[in-house]
Amino acid sequence: MPLWVFPTVYAVAIVVTMIAGIWLLLHLTAFARTFAGTADIVPSPKPARASRRTVRVVLAVFGAGLLLAGAMQILAMTGVANAWIH
Repeated sequence: MPLWVFPTVYAVAIVVTMIAGIWLLLHLTAFARTFAGTADIVPSPKPARASRRTVRVVLAVFGAGLLLAGAMQILAMTGVANAWIH
């Protein structure tokens, strides 16, 4: 594997996670409306600006990016990533 692949994939995972997280923060009314009735989440009286499907997709992208970034960080810390590069 070329030297630039691992850091590039890691950076893309971090950027995707950040973008999805910021989107979720900006659309908290839609997020609360999607999960209304569970735990202590109470939706706002304002109408949601995004559909429930969109919120779930962005939440899945956020989770996948977070898992990928975490897995790559563990690979880098344990030295497994170094074996792939050489």
